[in-house]
Amino acid sequence: MTATILPTALACAALTVIAGTGAAQTASAPAKPAYAYATNGVLDELKSRPGGAKWKLLLDASNLGGKELEAAEVTLPAGTATPSHTHGAVEVIYVLSGLYEHEVNGKRYRLTPGMIGIVRPGDKVRHLAPTAAGAKLLVLWAPAGEAARAFAHSKGVTPPPVPEVQP
Repeated sequence: MTATILPTALACAALTVIAGTGAAQTASAPAKPAYAYATNGVLDELKSRPGGAKWKLLLDASNLGGKELEAAEVTLPAGTATPSHTHGAVEVIYVLSGLYEHEVNGKRYRLTPGMIGIVRPGDKVRHLAPTAAGAKLLVLWAPAGEAARAFAHSKGVTPPPVPEVQP
């Protein structure tokens, strides 16, 4: 049940963010943004990060056509612990599989598949995958801007485009 409800809920959340920022843009009537209708993502990292974490940038301005939202798929191996840091955007973390913990402003939370964690701008956060299990996450940032920080030193590749299916 979660597998069907989640994509719909995330799509609705993304559209709400986009519609909210788009309303302000309507008054100035900017040109319609160009975007990719279907992609395999924007950037796949060739090498995993220290500790073995793997990141795939799924959505940014290059395929969304605007700066309202960014998304990444993150795989954290068991035992991963990031240093405390802050974000300049809302960070929404959806646990796809495994066991994930995050410490937000000194309070630690354990999330399992189907659960969502939220980190607000200015919150101090640490991301953890306990030694018992790793985790696979979908991470959303709104508004955009966090992906540039997260992928600043990435040595990744652009995934191949998704071909259009002819009827």
